Amino acid sequence: MKTFDPAFFKNDNFVLLKKEYGAFAERINKETIHICYNVNNAFIPVMGASLVSVIENNQDMNIMFHIFTDGYSEENEQYIKEVAERFHCVCNLYKLNMKPFQGYHIKVERFSRITYARTVMAKLLHGIAKRFIYIDADAMCIASLKELWNMDLKGHIIAVTPDHPNSNKYRAEYLKLKSGKYFNDGIMLVDVDAWEKYNITPKCFAYQDEPRKRFLGQDQDIMNLVFDGDVYFLPHQYNITAGGDDYDTTQGVFIHWTGRRKPWKFVLTEFDHQWRIYNEISPWPTLTNVYPIKKPQNYHDFKEWGKYKKSKGDIPGYIWGYFWYAILKIAAKLHL
Repeated sequence: MKTFDPAFFKNDNFVLLKKEYGAFAERINKETIHICYNVNNAFIPVMGASLVSVIENNQDMNIMFHIFTDGYSEENEQYIKEVAERFHCVCNLYKLNMKPFQGYHIKVERFSRITYARTVMAKLLHGIAKRFIYIDADAMCIASLKELWNMDLKGHIIAVTPDHPNSNKYRAEYLKLKSGKYFNDGIMLVDVDAWEKYNITPKCFAYQDEPRKRFLGQDQDIMNLVFDGDVYFLPHQYNITAGGDDYDTTQGVFIHWTGRRKPWKFVLTEFDHQWRIYNEISPWPTLTNVYPIKKPQNYHDFKEWGKYKKSKGDIPGYIWGYFWYAILKIAAKLHL
């Protein structure tokens, strides 16, 4: 396990730049909630729809967003500023120094180390917020967060939901978790003071430079190793995974697109359509394509389309999806 000098964990070692945009329209009789995201520049437009979904479903609360990035374009910065000004919320934009994160492994090439920002958020917000809700950028809020925000954590540091039943047991066994319980860290309620009291950030960083084969995922595996089931487990309604396909969504709070099927790529379900509405309300460019875009690099999108159509008994849709999946995959492999 890796060890660090205590000076390594000073805030100045992590934050290169912080900008604050916006102000609350009404400071009286409104509770303020703190919402966190971690994104790279390419994912900021996706996060934009999530921001709007939180705002639209929580108009009785002041919202302070904390957006942790490894860098951002001037265009994305201006859109974030527009969100703050138009919706009377506060957006704190952080550019992080990524050097301290270099010892963390990258499991999948398309992933970024910015996902590990959630291992330092509580440390950076200590003295600013007592608690915060972390939201993955590909999650959409569909109900009030007031109950979650005021929830009693029963002495635990974080509240999370169990991972998908199909992977929970396998992931727990792979990581050799004593509790046998594996959680999804895409939605978290975090007690900031308790996080600091029990030195959770150094415990996370201790897993740097470990062999990549030790892990199945990235930050989520690290968090599970550190907490090993000592968390407050939320009902699934707070993190309905697979884009809402697998659970009763009548009491849902967050819809989370955890797989390859994403609502910004194509539209299949009512939740995909709702995400597009929030995208349209946001300052970012509105997406208009309903079907997957026929480019070689998008062949996986057609496979997801076909799988979904088959699960719903739509055989023509299934055949169409897999036909284009095969054609485009061949084109991609041949670099056509």
